[in-house]
Amino acid sequence: MMGKGQAMADVLDDPARMAVLIDTLQGLLNEDAASTAGGASGGGSARVAVASIHLGARAWTVGLARRGEAANRPAPDVRGLVYSLTKSMMAAAVLRLAARGVVDLDGPAEIWLPELAERPGSVTVAEILEHRAGLPDYGGRRDYHAAVAAGEPPWSETEFLARCGVVGPPIGTFAYSNIGYLLIRRLLARAGDAPFDAVLRREVFAPLGLASASVAVRAEDLQGLLFGQSASFGEAPVADHYHPGWVAHGVAAMTAQDAARFVHGLSSPGYLPDALALRMRAGAPVNAPMGGRPWVEPAYGLGLMVELDPQVGESWGHTGGGPGVTLAAYHFPGPQPLSVAVFTDGEDAALAEWMAVETAQRLR
Repeated sequence: MMGKGQAMADVLDDPARMAVLIDTLQGLLNEDAASTAGGASGGGSARVAVASIHLGARAWTVGLARRGEAANRPAPDVRGLVYSLTKSMMAAAVLRLAARGVVDLDGPAEIWLPELAERPGSVTVAEILEHRAGLPDYGGRRDYHAAVAAGEPPWSETEFLARCGVVGPPIGTFAYSNIGYLLIRRLLARAGDAPFDAVLRREVFAPLGLASASVAVRAEDLQGLLFGQSASFGEAPVADHYHPGWVAHGVAAMTAQDAARFVHGLSSPGYLPDALALRMRAGAPVNAPMGGRPWVEPAYGLGLMVELDPQVGESWGHTGGGPGVTLAAYHFPGPQPLSVAVFTDGEDAALAEWMAVETAQRLR
């Protein structure tokens, strides 16, 4: 009798089943367009998407377009900024250093981050990775959004820290912090004894075979990437007005196939010791509103967004969004582990997440 895992693998070779999946995902794009007021004039509504599936050693990727946008359907191998999925890659790199005894996850972060030495209360590296270190964020700052929209040069790391500081909510409570991951970037360069991008290549890109991956550093690095229109820039091309330095912790670019390969690879034997792999995805509840998104019991682990509800099924990965593009990349464990990554050229996290979840459900 054919097993469930074999049946899932066979789905990728079934044109009729995959055609239904494509129609379903294009339907979600069409529904998003219909429900987004002003979407046709550049308010951040998605016009196209790329969906990639990683199943065992198999991969399948397709470019999609909503009704009326077929001429703009992206190539399956288009690259895009993965925004906050970069946090998951940074966390994986820290865990690799921890596995070699270089970094102590539960030791004081001040060993590597003297920037925290004068702050009241010591925190651990793990607490920073979990967004529970009482650090601030710049996501709600008006001066940040005004500077981005004006096309100004990005603030330096020093200026980010000077403007935002290193004191935020109480230690131990979940508070999403890009500043925390700016500090993790510094930790990686110091503990990894190499520039940040070189550490990610050595610890993440190379061992997991992410051939398309790179760290975007200069404005020129955005040329040729997938972008839609952005609420920040109106109808102006994002690549001509945005700078990757506005992602303070650094931002990677890659194909959807490599984003799926990354979240799949986090569970690959030998990449991380089993105990660290389990700890990475052992999320604690975040108790944050997730209106309209497919989360039931959202949690956050070490650089991973985690779904804990057993009824909908466990999953882990990360959503990343910024000007002109959103990515959702998640791993769905089971008898035949499955990973899905979806890029959209819009700015709606819910749409990308629903497309990823719908893909997994259709294939199960």
